[in-house]
Amino acid sequence: MKGWDGLVSSALLGTERRPVHFEELPEHVQERLGEGGLLDAAALATVYKRAGRTPLRDIEPLPAAPGEDRPLPRPVAIRRLAAMLGGFQTSALGEWLRAADAKGWGVPPEHLPALADYARNRADYRPLVIAAAGRRATWLADLNPEWKFLHAAVAERNDPELWTHGNSLQRRTWLHATRQQDPAAALEALCEVWPTESAATRAEFLSLLADGLSLDDEEFLEAALDDRAKDVRRGAARLLARIPGSRYGDRMAERMSSYLVVSQGVLAVDLPKRLSASMERDGIDSQNPEGIGKRAWWFLQIVANTPLEVMDPTWLDLPVEGCAPEILQSAWAEAAVRENAEPWARELLKANASTGSRSAAELLRVLPADEWVRAVTALKESIDLTELVGGLPVPWPASLGTMILDQLAKVGTARGWARLASIAARAVPADVLNHPITREPTGEEDTWRRRLVETLIFRREMYEELS
Repeated sequence: MKGWDGLVSSALLGTERRPVHFEELPEHVQERLGEGGLLDAAALATVYKRAGRTPLRDIEPLPAAPGEDRPLPRPVAIRRLAAMLGGFQTSALGEWLRAADAKGWGVPPEHLPALADYARNRADYRPLVIAAAGRRATWLADLNPEWKFLHAAVAERNDPELWTHGNSLQRRTWLHATRQQDPAAALEALCEVWPTESAATRAEFLSLLADGLSLDDEEFLEAALDDRAKDVRRGAARLLARIPGSRYGDRMAERMSSYLVVSQGVLAVDLPKRLSASMERDGIDSQNPEGIGKRAWWFLQIVANTPLEVMDPTWLDLPVEGCAPEILQSAWAEAAVRENAEPWARELLKANASTGSRSAAELLRVLPADEWVRAVTALKESIDLTELVGGLPVPWPASLGTMILDQLAKVGTARGWARLASIAARAVPADVLNHPITREPTGEEDTWRRRLVETLIFRREMYEELS
């Protein structure tokens, strides 16, 4: 309020050091103050502040929110949703939204603001909340700047106007949706605006080309290797490495053949002596991470970006000269994940090879899901079981979920199993939630075991209520 800060300063410092300026107070306070002093002015100003304000006039009411066609689930399911939004078993919220959407249920409108608040800083929840909001998504987005991600619901309608005049979120969503439906049209739209976009926007848009990647994108990506922004150049190199038959892959294969030769059953390596300009253009990073020499690091990147079709998984069994075998194993693991190459992933796991910056779980994900149990059984003695299955997508296959719960049912209450139990509680699929472990008694001291059982039962009841 006008003049209030001056009164506070005069009261704290004294009127001699900071004279009171009554003329700074609102006119209505001055009229009633008369000959009063500081305390009278403070009392009047306090009442003035508490009295409210003159009603606003000529205010347009908010437009009504669009209606929804989806029916609501049973009240017991809605109460469970409210409990999760209130902090109880909140980690199951995304699962509830996916299950409700799959069953065709809507979400009560009174819960949409809380869902929007929850998703604003959680990107993985945003598509779920957009789907839950339905027709009301853009209406909500206009009410709160922190809910602007809901504007993506409009962009998904694929209106070209959103690409030319939309905000950054709408443009990104439009390009992503168009790329999935018509890769060539998305590339053409990106080429038209490319020179006028900022470096950060170019890098972000470039990453969206991963969907529908093909040789049709090669010319554009080759040109992007000469971009002035480092992030754009590296992004283009990563995409080119994923295109079978690309000139980029041919260049990498030619480089590798000059440094790696199979001779008399031995992999003979001659590490690069320098980093050429053409290698840097193709995305080879000059700065080596800790624990690996520069030349070995350059060589690892060359092999990792070489198409696996010019190599053979049997090379894993050959002795290596000129560098540590782990360098080649790490490069092959990187390439196997990039190319989704089952034979290489299978052989690397079988050999318990070094995976470098990748993990055994990433290689396991390359294999068909029906091979996971067999692979996990073979690897669990040499690789931490929690790290191995914790990196797999959820929900797990029923066979893996049953195997892990069977294991947890046998281990007693040892605290070392707590992390695996926490992961399994969320990762086992719906058809495993009635596992016998949920019917076994748990003591007060069985903290992780009790939490596991409670979560499994919570999820089971959740699916029953949404059925």
